[in-house]
Amino acid sequence: MLALLVGLLLARRWVALGGAGELVARGTLEATEVTIASEVTARIREVTVVEGQAVRAGDVLVRLDDTVLQLQYRQAGPAEQQLLGAQLSRYTLTAPVSGVVQRRSAEPGEVAVMGAPLLVLVDRTRLDLTVYVLQRDLGRVYVGQPVLVEAEALPGVTARGVVSAVAERAEFTPRNTQTPRDRLNLVYAVKIQLQELDRRLKAGMSVVARFVEP
Repeated sequence: MLALLVGLLLARRWVALGGAGELVARGTLEATEVTIASEVTARIREVTVVEGQAVRAGDVLVRLDDTVLQLQYRQAGPAEQQLLGAQLSRYTLTAPVSGVVQRRSAEPGEVAVMGAPLLVLVDRTRLDLTVYVLQRDLGRVYVGQPVLVEAEALPGVTARGVVSAVAERAEFTPRNTQTPRDRLNLVYAVKIQLQELDRRLKAGMSVVARFVEP
């Protein structure tokens, strides 16, 4: 019973009521996070960024201590240098995308463990949105469908998006789905990717999504 009540409460908050009119749903903007981790275990020599700092793709973020490997490289022959050179590249961590440093959990002098997160970047070039659509309205939603997105806190500020995915299963399933009315309360997650970004739109903002229908 508790699961049913929670599902219905969430549905009322986030789901379009639909019907014959415009299909509208509410949700929260989400940014793509990129975790930066080392491919080797080594001591951290330098961290070049702080939390909140904007970076561009290719910027150096972390330098690891490669003293021993550099010595081996200088003493090696041409063939071995080629192999060691590839290993040396792993000791300098660069930004794979442009974004903002959201979290930093690395300090000079610490040991970076292979695979352990050192930094988390937020990709500013992409914002996504997940909304929930009632089962009865699911036939009005399809991948590739245009969507107009407006921030509730910024009236008149809109962005265009497109439906990128529709869930295959219901998010909230009442325990008792015996009647047709109960089954219509099932909701499905719909993923929307914004295609044009307004700098005023930020991750975490509550927005309204209006599905454009033929």
